Amino acid sequence: MPDYRINVHTADVDGAGTDANVYITVFGSNGSSDEIQLDSGRDDFERNSVDTFTHTLRDLGDLYRIRIRHDNSGSRPGWFLDRITIRDEDSDKECAFPCARWLAVDEDDRRIDRNLDLA
Repeated sequence: MPDYRINVHTADVDGAGTDANVYITVFGSNGSSDEIQLDSGRDDFERNSVDTFTHTLRDLGDLYRIRIRHDNSGSRPGWFLDRITIRDEDSDKECAFPCARWLAVDEDDRRIDRNLDLA
C-alpha cells in the first residue's frame, strides 16, 4: 500500500488560517479513500503556510479529484485554501489540486467544502 504525502497550502490572505478540523477524501481511477482528518497535533492551517501529512492508503490509481472540507469549529473557522498537492511516494507522481477560494460560511459562496479537480 503506497504512502501519499499531502501538502496543504494556506494562502497569504488576511484571516486565511483556520482553527476548524479539516478533512480530505481522495479520488482515483481505482476508487476513493475514506474521509481522513488532517491533523498533525500542531497548529495547522495558518496563514501563508504549508502543512504536510503522510497517510498509507490502498492504491488509488491515477488521482483526479479531492474533496476538502472543515467542520466550521473553533473561534476562527474560515479558511482560504490556496491549493493541495499529493505525492504518491511509491511512484513519485505528484498531483496538484488548485483552489484559491474561501471555505467559510461568511465569505465567498458560504461553502465549507470543495471538490477540487486535478490541474
